[in-house]
Amino acid sequence: MSEVQQGSNKFYLGKTEMEPEAELVYKENNGEMVIEHTVVSENLRGQGVGGQLVDKAVQFAREKGLKVDSECPYAKEVLENNEGYQDVLK
Repeated sequence: MSEVQQGSNKFYLGKTEMEPEAELVYKENNGEMVIEHTVVSENLRGQGVGGQLVDKAVQFAREKGLKVDSECPYAKEVLENNEGYQDVLK
């Protein structure tokens, strides 16, 4: 599996940012990162790819001193259920 890449307001897996096999899209606003949605293609589901995307977003938020919120139900559940992410939650 390829490494998670950073694009323009997104983290993704795939050959190009414009045609990702999986992506997490976010927006930044007033010291916050808001995860808008995550999408993982059928062929990558069940392999922990969504969790890898959320983890990369959390790493990015920590580096930039951002708090994280989520409009995406999947990411929200991952964030709230992982004790290692509590420091970045809004």
